Amino acid sequence: MGLPAPLGVSATGAPPAGDAASGVISGTFSAVGPGLPFSFFGPFNVELYASITSSLTTTNGSLNASVVSGTGIAAGVAINSKNVPRGTTWATFSGTSGTLALPTISLTGIVSTAAAQISCLASTAGLVGSTVTGPGIPASTTVVSVLVAAVAASGNSPGTPGVVQISAIPTSAPTTNAPQAFSFALTSQAITTGVDAAVVFTGAAISFSATIQLERSFDGGATWLVANFDNKGTLAQYTTGTPVSASFGEPENQVLYRLNCIVYSSGTINYRISQSGALATSQSFASST
Repeated sequence: MGLPAPLGVSATGAPPAGDAASGVISGTFSAVGPGLPFSFFGPFNVELYASITSSLTTTNGSLNASVVSGTGIAAGVAINSKNVPRGTTWATFSGTSGTLALPTISLTGIVSTAAAQISCLASTAGLVGSTVTGPGIPASTTVVSVLVAAVAASGNSPGTPGVVQISAIPTSAPTTNAPQAFSFALTSQAITTGVDAAVVFTGAAISFSATIQLERSFDGGATWLVANFDNKGTLAQYTTGTPVSASFGEPENQVLYRLNCIVYSSGTINYRISQSGALATSQSFASST
C-alpha cells in the first residue's frame, strides 16, 4: 500500500474526501517543476490530463446548454457540474453551445407487485422521467415521482433509502424480497436550471502543451531517475498530448514516485498517482518491515 514519504519530502498521501484509494497524491502543473512524491508499493495508477474550467448555462427539461467560451470543447467531452448528472457529456457542440448526452445509471432496489414502486434505492436524484429496465419491469416503464427522497448515510445518521413511483406495476418480484439491479435512463428532467460558474470539462479533445515524466527515487528523495515503460529503456515521458491513464507496478518497498514537468507551454494539467494497497489486489507482493 502507499507509504508516507520521508520527513521533509512533504507528501502525506491522504486521499481526498470520497476517494476510495488508500494512498493518493494529486495536484496541478502550471509551470516547470516537480509534483508531490509518495512511496507506492505494488500496483498503482497514474493519471495526467488537461482540463478547462468555464461557466455552463442549463435549463430543466432541455438538453440544450451553453458556455462562456467553447475553446477546446467538443462532442464527447465530459462535464463535471452541479447542474447535470454525473457522467454527462456533450452529444454535439459548436461555437459556445450544444446538446447534452445523459447517462444511464444502475441502482439496486426492491420492487412491489402490490404497488407500482421501487424501494430501498441508494439515490433518487434525477430519476423522475427516466425509463426503467430490470427484473419484472414492463417495457417503456418510467419513474413518475419520488415518494421518499434517498438520504446518504453520514457519521450521525444511517441514511434513508429512497422510494420511487413508476408508471406500471411490476409483473414479478423476488420471493426473498432481496434487492435487484435496475437501470434508469435519465432524461432532461434531471438537469437543473441555472448558471454554474465553475464547471470542469475533460476529455480527449482537451490537450496540454508540456513535457511531463514519471520519476522514482530509491534513496528517500535525494536522487530522482526517470522511470521506463519497458525493459528497453523507453522513458516514461508524456509530451504535448491527450489524457494519460496507465497502471504500473512496484515490487520494492519504500520507492518514491512523482511526476515532474520539465517543459511547460500551456494548459491546466492535472495529475494523480493512487493505490488501493497490495492487500486489496489479486496480485501478491512481499514486504519488509
